[in-house]
Amino acid sequence: MKPAKGYYSLIQYCPDLSRLEAANIGVLLFCPEKLFLQAKTVRNNKRIQKFFGRKGHDWDRIDSFKLGLEERLVAENGEIKTLEDLERFIALRANEVQITPPRSMRVEDPKRELVNLFEELVERQQLKGIDEEVSFRKFLAGKLTTPAMRKKVRTDVHVRVSVLEREIAVPYGFQNGRFNLIQPARFRGGSLPDVETTACKYAIEGRSLFENRDSKLGYLKLIVVGEFGGRDGAKQASVKRILKDNKVDLYTETELDQLVDEIETTGKNLT
Repeated sequence: MKPAKGYYSLIQYCPDLSRLEAANIGVLLFCPEKLFLQAKTVRNNKRIQKFFGRKGHDWDRIDSFKLGLEERLVAENGEIKTLEDLERFIALRANEVQITPPRSMRVEDPKRELVNLFEELVERQQLKGIDEEVSFRKFLAGKLTTPAMRKKVRTDVHVRVSVLEREIAVPYGFQNGRFNLIQPARFRGGSLPDVETTACKYAIEGRSLFENRDSKLGYLKLIVVGEFGGRDGAKQASVKRILKDNKVDLYTETELDQLVDEIETTGKNLT
């Protein structure tokens, strides 16, 4: 089968467009020469639940958005004839299901290529991301839930972030004059701008937490334990600078023992 030029985009669930956080839930393939325009989305919402939790989502609405997008693209096939047409269609997306800018690729069998893209960019990445995150969280839990740490470290802390006008859950916290909220975060796998975008999210939250006293916990401070997946000095330095400028401390996975030492020496026992 003769190769032709095509374009693919990721389909993502983004509950808050201002925060630039998204979960990959599908893929779109467009091949003008072969008159092919089709999307494939996940049939469950595990990826969304992993990123954003189980609560606060209208699952029927999300499923409707996914199915509606697939059906809309079938209807638009023939009307969307060029890359510019597709880009205009993408620009009109106004709900939580967004489409990334198209990237070019060579296409031989569009239906098979769509399945391959879906398996590689959505299904395998989902399983890989879940396994890596579970492993990192187990590593962190192993450090912060020892018998000695249980005397000082509180688990499952809920606080309100004023700038977001909503409550967030943080897995660990300890008191040493301020109540320190310990939040694991993944910075691995992305480009420097991607990593900096993630850092900015925590910086905004951390600044708000630092400046707004909690009615029960008092003055707060956010500590991010970052998983970088290697010694990428440029990424770590940039994230540390962004966070520090907003009153947020960063510990990498290789610096976790330093955080444990801080808790042991400055943390107050739980009452």
